[in-house]
Amino acid sequence: MSAPSKPFQQATVAAASEALAGGNRRRRFLVADEVGLGKTVVARDTLAALSRKARKFTVYYISSGQKVADQNKFELLRFLDDDAADAALSKIDRVGLIPFEEKRSSSLRLYAFTPHTSFSSKKRLYGGKAVERAFIKLLLDEIYPGLTDTFPDGFIEHGASTGWGWALTEAQRKFEHASVAFKTAYGRALRAEFGKPARETISRAVRDTTFSDGHIVGMMRKALAQAALDSATPDLVILDEFQCYRELLDSGDDNPLARQLLEGKDDATPPPILLLSATPYRFYAERWETGSGAAPHVELFNLIAFLGGAEVRAEAEVQFRRFGNLLHVIGRLPVESRQAAIGEAETIKHRLEALLTPLMSRTERPASREGNEPPPKPVRIEPHDLDVYRHFTAEVPRNLKTATIAYWLSVPLPAQALGDRYQITRGVQFPATRNVPRLGVTTWTKPPKDAWGSAKLRALSDIVPTDALALPWILPSLPWWDPVGPWAKVEQPQKMLIFSRFRATPQSVAALVSLEVERKFVGKSSLPYANAWKKRHLNPKPNQGPTLALFHPSPFLIRVVDPLDVRDGASIRHVRARARQQIIRALPASIAGEALNKRDNRRRKPAWAVLAAIEAAQKQPHAREFAAIQKAWAWVAPKDAALQSLLKLRQEAEPISWISKWELDALVDMALGAPGVVVGRALYRHLPELFDYKNQHYRKLARLCWTKLRTYLDRPVFWSVLPGDDATAKYQRACVEGCLEAVLDEHFWLRKSKVGSIGLVDDLSGALSANVGTFGFQGQAQKEKIRIRCHAAVPFGGTESESLRKEQNDDNQAPARSEEIRSAFNTPFWPYVLATTSVGQEGLDFHSWCDRLGHWDLCSSPVDLEQREGRVQRFGGLAVRRPLAEKLGKDGLTEARRNRTSPWDSVAASANTAFKNDETGLTPWWTLPGAELKRHLFALPQSRDIDRFAKLKTQRLLYRVALGQPDQEDLVELLTDDDPEAMRILQGLTLNLSAFAHRKTA
Repeated sequence: MSAPSKPFQQATVAAASEALAGGNRRRRFLVADEVGLGKTVVARDTLAALSRKARKFTVYYISSGQKVADQNKFELLRFLDDDAADAALSKIDRVGLIPFEEKRSSSLRLYAFTPHTSFSSKKRLYGGKAVERAFIKLLLDEIYPGLTDTFPDGFIEHGASTGWGWALTEAQRKFEHASVAFKTAYGRALRAEFGKPARETISRAVRDTTFSDGHIVGMMRKALAQAALDSATPDLVILDEFQCYRELLDSGDDNPLARQLLEGKDDATPPPILLLSATPYRFYAERWETGSGAAPHVELFNLIAFLGGAEVRAEAEVQFRRFGNLLHVIGRLPVESRQAAIGEAETIKHRLEALLTPLMSRTERPASREGNEPPPKPVRIEPHDLDVYRHFTAEVPRNLKTATIAYWLSVPLPAQALGDRYQITRGVQFPATRNVPRLGVTTWTKPPKDAWGSAKLRALSDIVPTDALALPWILPSLPWWDPVGPWAKVEQPQKMLIFSRFRATPQSVAALVSLEVERKFVGKSSLPYANAWKKRHLNPKPNQGPTLALFHPSPFLIRVVDPLDVRDGASIRHVRARARQQIIRALPASIAGEALNKRDNRRRKPAWAVLAAIEAAQKQPHAREFAAIQKAWAWVAPKDAALQSLLKLRQEAEPISWISKWELDALVDMALGAPGVVVGRALYRHLPELFDYKNQHYRKLARLCWTKLRTYLDRPVFWSVLPGDDATAKYQRACVEGCLEAVLDEHFWLRKSKVGSIGLVDDLSGALSANVGTFGFQGQAQKEKIRIRCHAAVPFGGTESESLRKEQNDDNQAPARSEEIRSAFNTPFWPYVLATTSVGQEGLDFHSWCDRLGHWDLCSSPVDLEQREGRVQRFGGLAVRRPLAEKLGKDGLTEARRNRTSPWDSVAASANTAFKNDETGLTPWWTLPGAELKRHLFALPQSRDIDRFAKLKTQRLLYRVALGQPDQEDLVELLTDDDPEAMRILQGLTLNLSAFAHRKTA
């Protein structure tokens, strides 16, 4: 089931439902909420509202790609329970296969399609799936018997060989579901596609060598889709991220299928259409864009025409023109003379809002003035930095020397990082010079000379110290006790998102930051770089029960020990004492909580063996649990001989009748600090059915702990930075000192709203599986590559052409995909620094554990500035969770102790109550007093970027005022004013198309 929507989303749902039900004559509505404000949630609730009273309701959900469709189609049905949603969701992925689907049991049916596979124009025809062609063969054989026998060999198979037999069998099995009406419709569609008489024209077309086989088969597929659409018309069409396939909205005679989808067939009423996009039109165009022909205002008017018709468009053009004229007048008048023009502009603004709100809703985060933010502190230049510049510039070709300063400012070690990938260094050999730092794997343990001669890299190390980057996880927003050990020295969250200009910058920054982490904590002069990552301490070995115990999510310890079952403000010493009591109280009746005498009390039986004996001795209702645990573990890695031997040791553990003091202390250590128990208990708070062994939750948890978490923690850097020499003591101590259970509880709570409780294990498992990549620097020889691992810091996007490898030095591993890297960054684990270019600027979220943004290179547009910051200013991000924890965390912990729930469930409930009267509807989960994004501008002293940054932040407050105007950059510059009050008044002229705001006003 779905989480409840927020008030501003409910208002948008009400507006959309009214428009689609007939409030808008064309029954079309656009949800254009800013990125991260839950457009899919609005679509979900709108679908629920429209389908509630219908006897049958068919939905076409069309998205830009199958990946987006797979992600969102489940979200659209979250208003149903799991069984109903499963029944409602069709597995059909193209329109032409709908008639062959088995009869549905649900009144609601949702199909997920892509434009390319289902609504291609004549110019984009192709052969499709083998099963589609098999259906076409069966239809042709029934409508025109013997026709396919005249086709050339292999024509209808169209490349399918071994799979053709399966496709035919599958088609024959489902052919009976096709109605007579559909078969008749297909014959009619064939005649429309090929002409009359269809049999002869099809036969000629098949042999016409001027057309490819794929094109002719594509025409048959198109007829199949046409017939299917005739027989299964949708009751609602949802176009998600339609700006990626905007041509579909302008479909004409070349795409009758798409035109029928949008306009209806003949005199039939077209279906309601719900459009979703955070960027449905260009919001702002710079001078160079409009000079090259870009016209964002025309794009806006075309969309208005699609939504409301030609008359609404014409009225919008008139009003926007009047509004723009007034804005130019206001910009030229002195501040004291603007009032009359501003009053008239406000009147037109309200007219435009009244004209457009029946067609669309756009909710935006309130723009803040940021007047109290101090100017950015410039990075410092050192003499060594200039040595790097001179060395780089001296060898660059003369005709490219003017570009050297831009590369030097952005790319650390430009002579080695750029290589043949860039024209400026292609074929150039840079000589080794004593005064210039040079990367080499034989000298990797030596400290780099003044941060490799990069002022920006030096500033980054001040913001995110190497010691903080070396820790295996970051601290929670709401610690359950005071962190100690290496975490006590961390003052700020370690995660940081960095935006740069050149593709080489993220790669070079990530590699050199990661290298410094390795150099400081792993580097030894006798250790070659290639071997620095090979040492492992947690690999299982025979008779090494403690390793298994570390990652065994013991149901006994997870259930009986609750670290929150103490008084408020309790120290870790009190938590340990309470855990001791909890274990003694829960022991099976056959096991005493203390030894019979002092001599026996000195017994030191391995903790894993004691725990195995306790689990095996449990009575009802857990009498059979030990066998279920063993079976689940055997499934985790059946070919892992070492693991199987450890499981055998657990199976053969001797029964015990009492526990010594030392053994009890060891159980307490395990209950509070063993990574497997900590992960399991954090998950148990959000997935109460974890120990229902009929499902696969526990076995998935065991696999996560053993194959993902163990591998992640078994890294040389972590082994070095965490105190202690014994593996068991080291990691159990780290989990307690670093508040890992509070970290995971917060992470699971955050992700639960996205993937559901049952998806938490797979979600974290996938994030911990992200491959560690490498980046190649140019060596001394022409073709020599020095490959450096990226782990604590990684590049994102635009880097996958590089040779990426897993940390185990396996050259055959596939490169890390951008989605894997994004998922890993959105956990409290590595990577901590994510460096990207503009490819990470739009449509992606990096907010889960990051509230720090770095402008390595400043962008040129206020929209780009807002897009960058929008990556980390999103629902429930770290920027809002930290102030929420400060305000409500203490009471949340108290309630969690009383109810044995997650503290974040209590914090969320309190937050929703405390801010229920928020005027914007965005507090507390998108905006909140004190929820400040930490910005860093990597600009040199006296750099124009410092002034440009201030100007961009001012223009960001005004660029929306220029919506619908032809020369937006000129207008924004005309309106920009240093007077805060004037800026506030001008900002008030921005169109407010939020359904929530207009409902409140009404």
